[in-house]
Amino acid sequence: MEKELNSKEKKNKYMKWAKRIFLILVLLFLIRYFYKNFDDYKNLDLKINWPVFGVAVLLYFVYKITLASLWHYLTMLTDCSIKWSKAVTAYLYSILGKYIPGKVFMLLARIPAYEEEGKSIAKVTVCFFLENICTLLGAAFLFLLSLFFFPNDLLKQYQWGAVLLVAAFFVCIHPKVINFFLSYVEKWLKKDNLRIPITYGQMLKVVGLFVCNWIIAGLGFYMLSSSIYPLPWSQFLYAAGIFGVSCIIGILAIFAPSGIGVREGIMVMGLSLVMPSEYAVIISIVSRLWMSVSELILIGAAFLINKIKEAGKKKSGAGTTEGIREEEHE
Repeated sequence: MEKELNSKEKKNKYMKWAKRIFLILVLLFLIRYFYKNFDDYKNLDLKINWPVFGVAVLLYFVYKITLASLWHYLTMLTDCSIKWSKAVTAYLYSILGKYIPGKVFMLLARIPAYEEEGKSIAKVTVCFFLENICTLLGAAFLFLLSLFFFPNDLLKQYQWGAVLLVAAFFVCIHPKVINFFLSYVEKWLKKDNLRIPITYGQMLKVVGLFVCNWIIAGLGFYMLSSSIYPLPWSQFLYAAGIFGVSCIIGILAIFAPSGIGVREGIMVMGLSLVMPSEYAVIISIVSRLWMSVSELILIGAAFLINKIKEAGKKKSGAGTTEGIREEEHE
């Protein structure tokens, strides 16, 4: 028993230090990014329609909370779920991991919450893989849809190529295809139960939900753009598609923390077709603040709510203990 307690204490100490190092790394990369781009923000000369900008922020909040809920839904389908509130909190905390090069930190930040509940870490890893595939698919669908609203004929010739690419994605996400590859992973890791118990219908439903959530994010980006430069509603899907494709390339750019620099470049290229290039540059810079500050607010809110809950539990536990002592004394 003593050995088990000692090992648990050591593990808790390691986890605390790991969390501290993780937060320090995140802060360093964020400070580095904003320091390098401080002149860009300082020299911005723009007028913002604040009510429209506020709607854009609210839509981004909805997008992130829904994305966390979709993550929870995936874990439910693969039999490794925890409480929704705990899953959403773990997801929001893991967002910090994207500010460190290499997407693995996002996964590592979620694992402790599931490990505490005795869930299979292998299954959680598979869910993380599925989430990224569905995220890319959702953004790809949004971009495909936006091609029909492109302001010139430059990319229209590639529409059928995009359709074929999405069709290939649909083949790849079939559970039989995924489980075929996971069977080799099982042999390599010498572990069982890595295969996903999801039907193709369920997988299609999940992808559809991700597409709907990307439309929310795209609407938020359109509102953000409109708060700086007026865009007609007819260009909503085009702006949303530009946001989607910039996020796809940002996700695939593993070397860039949170796709920093990569996303902005794609946004400038796309938005320059529907507005003066100087406004496209401004929107690409402000969009990073829009995403990063919104995410930090959500993470801070989750942290505060979590601390309030913990304090409430401690008070109720202390009250129960005092009540028992009084009864014993009587």
